[in-house]
Amino acid sequence: MGRLEDITQGSIKRASELPKGVFVVADAQHLADIDQIQADVVACECALDESLPATQLAGARIVVIEVDPKSHNSLQRVDQLRNDWPHVPVIAGLADVDIATTRQLLRRGVTDIVALPFSVDELVTAIVDASETIKAAPVEDVQLAPFVAVLKSIGGSGATTIATHLAADMADAYGEGSRACIIDLDLQSGDASSYIGANPRLTLADLLDSDGRLDDELVSSVASASDAHNVDIIAAPHDIMPIEAIEFDTLMQVVKLARKQYDLVIVDLPASFTNWSLSTVFAADQTLLVGTLTIPSLRHAKRQLDFLVSMGLARESIQVVLNRIEKKLFKTISASDAADALKHPILATVAEEGNLPRTAQDQGVLISSIQKRSKFMKDINELADQLMDKLAEE
Repeated sequence: MGRLEDITQGSIKRASELPKGVFVVADAQHLADIDQIQADVVACECALDESLPATQLAGARIVVIEVDPKSHNSLQRVDQLRNDWPHVPVIAGLADVDIATTRQLLRRGVTDIVALPFSVDELVTAIVDASETIKAAPVEDVQLAPFVAVLKSIGGSGATTIATHLAADMADAYGEGSRACIIDLDLQSGDASSYIGANPRLTLADLLDSDGRLDDELVSSVASASDAHNVDIIAAPHDIMPIEAIEFDTLMQVVKLARKQYDLVIVDLPASFTNWSLSTVFAADQTLLVGTLTIPSLRHAKRQLDFLVSMGLARESIQVVLNRIEKKLFKTISASDAADALKHPILATVAEEGNLPRTAQDQGVLISSIQKRSKFMKDINELADQLMDKLAEE
């Protein structure tokens, strides 16, 4: 047997050592380079400008991913992997390996780096080495709280009102002593803190600018108590910030720390999609899309749904809630009409309550503090029950 045959046979022999659950995310050209080990890995064809196939990666134990450091989307996919699956080793495949890029990726939490096009022997060695880190990795026994993202179809749909009331109602349902945390991510017009009577001295901006000091204690000091006895809030910045000012990696650290301290975390997102807000939706356990029974709201909700699904988000993780529903005998548009138009089921509807929500907001309290029994609160109770069922299924 010649030397070349020795090398080939060595690669095949080491391939038999590969652990289960190795996923390789790359374009078709690079996947063709690993034909020898295709039976031992899960190949996920995915171009650099596409979103991660999050649903497919749910069972991954090691992820090998093609990376282009010049592509913002490519680097953000690495960040998403590290945040969504923090104990899964990530191996980056690079066409040009240099010291600066290597350092950048190692800072982002990448375990190892291999050259593109893939060399089977180098790739197998990297995977086997990474599998050793899995055995040595400490198991975090802190269970993270449910994480819900709230989207608005258009401004003025009442998404923040839904989010604040839902947080209090679900915290109540989780039992005595349970607390929820709302994170207001509407950087330019977020006002959730005033809706629930919080008067924050520190805001989300203080966490995003923490310069490596981000920890449980800092999150606790920024989260403000509210007049809702079981809800704290991390308020939107006092000053308007550029919509792209958030680093997704830092944001997910904030969310993770909040999920360790609270029984529920709800983030209130801006109306416009950004790279970080889209990634936040993918990271959430469930997403509520709040709209109204108006043509503009439904039209934009349809566009949002189609966009999210086209990016790879599972439809079953998106729950549509219709707000300000008037209980009239004759209506121009019904909830069933909306479901048909959206081609998506409606999880819940919330009744119109005239000036009651505005009165509560002006006083900085929840509607239940003004009027214990109302159609609005009855619908919020039902929405909370249904959402908790969805989270339980997760």
